[in-house]
Amino acid sequence: MRVTIVGGGLQGVELCWLARKAGWGTLLVDERPAPPALRLADVFAQCDVTKLGGSGVLTRKVEHQILGTDIVIPALENAAALAALDGWCAREGMLFAFDPFAYEVTSSKLRSRDLFLRCGTPIPQPAARADTKVFPIIAKPSEGSGSRGVRLLSDEAELRAYIPEGFDAEGWVLESYCPGPSLSLEICGTPGNYRIFQVTDLLMDEAFDCRGVVAPTGSSPSFVREMEAALLNLAEMLRLHGLMDLEVIQTPEGMRVLEIDARFPSQTPTAVWLSTGVNLAEHLAACFFPYAPGSGLGAPRFARYEHVLCKDGGLHFLGEHIMGQFGPLEPVNGFCGADEALVGGSLLSGSWAATLMFAGQDAEDVASRRSDCIEHLRELAERQTGKTIFKG
Repeated sequence: MRVTIVGGGLQGVELCWLARKAGWGTLLVDERPAPPALRLADVFAQCDVTKLGGSGVLTRKVEHQILGTDIVIPALENAAALAALDGWCAREGMLFAFDPFAYEVTSSKLRSRDLFLRCGTPIPQPAARADTKVFPIIAKPSEGSGSRGVRLLSDEAELRAYIPEGFDAEGWVLESYCPGPSLSLEICGTPGNYRIFQVTDLLMDEAFDCRGVVAPTGSSPSFVREMEAALLNLAEMLRLHGLMDLEVIQTPEGMRVLEIDARFPSQTPTAVWLSTGVNLAEHLAACFFPYAPGSGLGAPRFARYEHVLCKDGGLHFLGEHIMGQFGPLEPVNGFCGADEALVGGSLLSGSWAATLMFAGQDAEDVASRRSDCIEHLRELAERQTGKTIFKG
């Protein structure tokens, strides 16, 4: 099987990596000459997909390449690009793994909140209500997924400095801050035929960007069932055709749903594969044409997936945004003791970032090998910078 993946950013990295595990051939399309996913794809074509259907010779060549694959999977969140792809694939009779209605709802946190309210989904209290204007609050832009633009605000002065319009700002979601661990879950399928996958624990940095994923979750079976029920209800309400993920906070008062996104996520699908052997890219493809995904492992393994940045003689465990700052990522097996890694930047210069992946039969084995790997990375950084790295 051959697939076209459009978008070579971090979602594209995820899809290209999982396509390799599935044994698929990959054509990566991106308008940039050297996106992060470049070295994970079999073939690369530089193209602005909003120009598909035009008369340009190079664009026509890319169209011919795409038509030689079995399905197009988007790995980007650019509305114009998605609309262009949707239209072009429809005209050409090309399969496009995309649900435009579900994406339109879930790409907006305001529209998602309306859906939550209709479904009775537990969410953080809206901060704009007169009786809930209690700081700290979370402010996040309605459009876009993940942590982009998310800010924890401690008082009215911080709110006015960040959003001058205050509680009445348009295009913003302001809600009460909910402390507690973050968890994620994916669902995939078509109406009446959904499958829910493994709950994962998210490790967050200070800017609310996910810096790592641990699987399986340490939460109770009852909490997992609550997450599964909420996600299934939302998928059914949307009549989802494809894949969607759910992010929640486990607060002392119970589950609070933060967001849903009907697009292929980054980070958690790899952690699910490391732990269970289940490939979410295969399940997404199976929503659009006859395809039998692999069955996965008999029992889940313990898995850990995380990002590390080496800069100015120090190691920093930060969110995934660091992996988009070093150009094309290189897949490396056995990197300093990690099972697998994606490495960007120059190790010789002492300025690099890596995504580390570990999987084992128990948590102690994974923790021990991770500790050894981090120690090796510290020694590597020290040799190249001449500095002693604090080991706290």
